Order: sequence, then structure tokens, then C-alpha cells
Amino acid sequence: MVQAELNGGYLFDIQGFSVHDGPGCRTLIFFKGCSLHCSWCSNPEGISPSPEPLYNIGKCNRDLLCVEACPVKAIRENEAGLLFDRVRCAACSTFDCARACCSGALRIGGYHLNVDGLYDKIRRDRQYWGEKGGITLTGGEPFLQPDFASALLKKCFEGFIHTAVETCGNVPWKNIESSLSWLDWIFFDLKHMDPEIHRSATGHSNKLIFENVKRLAEIFPGRLVFRMPVIPGLNDSDGHIRKMADFILSTGRTEINLLPIHHLGREKYPLTGRIYSMDPEKVMTGEGIRRAWEIFTKAGVTCYLGSDTPF
Repeated sequence: MVQAELNGGYLFDIQGFSVHDGPGCRTLIFFKGCSLHCSWCSNPEGISPSPEPLYNIGKCNRDLLCVEACPVKAIRENEAGLLFDRVRCAACSTFDCARACCSGALRIGGYHLNVDGLYDKIRRDRQYWGEKGGITLTGGEPFLQPDFASALLKKCFEGFIHTAVETCGNVPWKNIESSLSWLDWIFFDLKHMDPEIHRSATGHSNKLIFENVKRLAEIFPGRLVFRMPVIPGLNDSDGHIRKMADFILSTGRTEINLLPIHHLGREKYPLTGRIYSMDPEKVMTGEGIRRAWEIFTKAGVTCYLGSDTPF
């Protein structure tokens, strides 16, 4: 994995024609690997840093060709379908199992690209961006692959391509710092002000995140927009939103994008062997999100709702 990062990095998707993740029309580049494990994550295939099997039991014909082809003996059958030893899968580099599958039930989530190869793909979209468009690195967490992210951003920046990144901030500061010279724009995700509640919801305290965002807000000359997923019962109370507004203003920055929870990624959890623990009936009402907007706005924070982002 270390050697691969020196020559490129791991992605799980590239999407064009995005208009919600920075100015203009943009190409989104989804990095593999995340240091948080948010229970509402809409991209579970981006959590693992390595390519991984994505298994759709509904398409499986149980011919066991993948079991026979697996070079590390990571697949076995039970009455419910196939089970994968994902620790062994992470060490695999051939993915013979997916090539052996005839039904389309098994594919590999994630692939390696070098910087030049990725840059060539990006340039093909350039004619569709318009005057303000560019690229946005997202994921997963781009700064878990700092050498890859920095090299790609530098090449794009020097090619006069507008650059942006979305980060959870739960990485060593040096991982972020190495890319700052090549970034025009940063979306910084904030989940919760309380460190223990943050830990229970994401697997980690917010201590490192807040340390990084304070340093970033002080030295980054580009545009910094905070993002908060609004989760009913977790971070949508008036008191918490006021604390979040006070923290944002304390950094000297004044923008936040509120993203009401959706459950569109829950169908992907079984593919990765994970269980979606959120209640799909739990959604943010229009009244609730409007109330959050009012609190932020009254405090002096410019607040954008969902895809209503006039960047």
C-alpha cells in the first residue's frame, strides 16, 4: 500500500457533472479509506483503504467458481450465501474471485491509478466545467493518502484547474499541510461538538479534528466552508447548533453547509459485509432544517441548506 501511494493511489469512483461540491460544474474524485466510521455514511465502500469484494447475494448462483479461484482462501459458503474474510481480501492483489464470477454477483470496489493517468481522465471533463468548475477530492478521506492527494492537486493547480477537497479532518496535520499550497477551496466536515458523543457516532473523538480546523482557519488563504450532516436526535438540538455556530465564528470563518441526513447509501452496506445501523425512518423535516438555518443565521453564520449552495 505504501509503495502504491508513491506512484498513485486508490479510488473507488470518479463522477462528473457535480454542481453541489464547489463552484461551477465539477468532477468528483472519491478516495478510498476513511479514519471515521460514521453510522450514517453514504459511501461504505469508501471506508476501507484497500480494494475489497462487493458481493450482491441477489445475483449469486452459488456455482462457487469464486471460492475455487480465490488465491488466499478468503471465501467460504454457508446457508445464507458467501462469507468473506476481509482481512485476507485486503492483502490480495489479483482479485481472481471477481474475474471468475459469471453472474455479476461479485465485483471489486476500488482500484489504483497513478497521478498522470488520473489527470488525463480529469482533463477530458474540462470542456464541461464552465468558467468556475474544476475538481473536488472527496471519499472516503483524501488526506489519508497525502502524497497522492498533494501530487494530484499540484498538477491540477499548475494546470489552472480549480481545486477543492472535502475532509473530515481526522488525520495528522502534516497530511493536510502538504496540500494547502495547491488548494483553492476546502469543505471541512463537523459532526458534533461533544467529544464523547462524537466518538460514539463516528468511532473517534473530535479532538484532532478541532485542532486541525483551528490551524487551518488561521493560515489557509482560500475559501473554507464547514459542512454538518444534520442527524435527528444527534446534533439537531437548538443548544448544539448554537455551540456549533459559536465555534465557527471563533475560527474567524463564517460559512456552513447543512446536509440533512439521507439513507440513499444503505443498500450498499450488505455489499461490503457491513450492517446499516441507522433508522431509515429517521429523516430531517423541513421545519427542523429551517430552524437550524435560523439559529446559524441569527448568530452571524452564513448558512446553505442541502444542495442550495450558491457558490
